[in-house]
Amino acid sequence: MIEQSQLVYFIAASAALTILPGPDILFVHTQSISQGKKAGVATASGLCTGILIHTTAAALGISAIVYRSALAFEIVKYAGAAYLLYLAWHALKESDELISSAPVRETNTFAFYRRGIFMMF
Repeated sequence: MIEQSQLVYFIAASAALTILPGPDILFVHTQSISQGKKAGVATASGLCTGILIHTTAAALGISAIVYRSALAFEIVKYAGAAYLLYLAWHALKESDELISSAPVRETNTFAFYRRGIFMMF
């Protein structure tokens, strides 16, 4: 049985984590403000799909397999590093300016959806 003082701290921490926006919510807001409502909805849908995939993988025990297997862990680790390098390459290649005042308009809704899915990983 949980002690009453621990329960109070748990409820307070849970409420704070629920109320405060995380990076995913800030990402959706950024996409919505800069690209429009349609992009925000597509990004949010992608994030939900990413959560579903991640939770399903955890429920099926994929996390335990990666935890137990050194080879699987190395594969995931290097794949993540390669993805970060890929993102960095595209960020550097995209523009010479650090901050652009011109609005960027993407019309491909699937690109926002895909970006939302990969934001979860």
